[in-house]
Amino acid sequence: MEYHNRIAKIGLFAAFSIILGVFENFFPLPFPGIRLGLANIGILLSLYTLELSDTMIVVLLKSLFVSVFAGNLVIKLLLSFPSTIASALVMYIYIRITGKFTSPVSTSALGSLVHIVCQFGILKIFIIKNLAIYSFLPYFSLISLLTGIFIGYLACIVLKHIKVEND
Repeated sequence: MEYHNRIAKIGLFAAFSIILGVFENFFPLPFPGIRLGLANIGILLSLYTLELSDTMIVVLLKSLFVSVFAGNLVIKLLLSFPSTIASALVMYIYIRITGKFTSPVSTSALGSLVHIVCQFGILKIFIIKNLAIYSFLPYFSLISLLTGIFIGYLACIVLKHIKVEND
């Protein structure tokens, strides 16, 4: 892929993620700490159309700017950045292993589970020292799986309209 096309896609996917990440903060969900993860559509798109290094740039920009614009910078960055890196890496490996036998729906579902497990681990290490925090993990995992499937479906719709260039 040409340099200027690559940079344009990184900027587009990062901006898309940041806008959706900030936007979804205006709509509270019925449970505290739950978000749809709309910002992860941009990460999924970059995983399917760009190299891993480019996707990591999108992850960094999304995590930093959504945390800044949504407020509570330290907590959001502490929970979001490592979890998003871990889920992006797992999704990348999953895509590379399964190749044409996977879709953004299953990739996103896997990524959402990795993300929530990492967040719980970070919460346990840095914020909530009590093991009782893990009693919420099954519920959050189920909700995370459902939102991951939804986000993957939305990414499928968008991917149909994006030209993928293979060099």
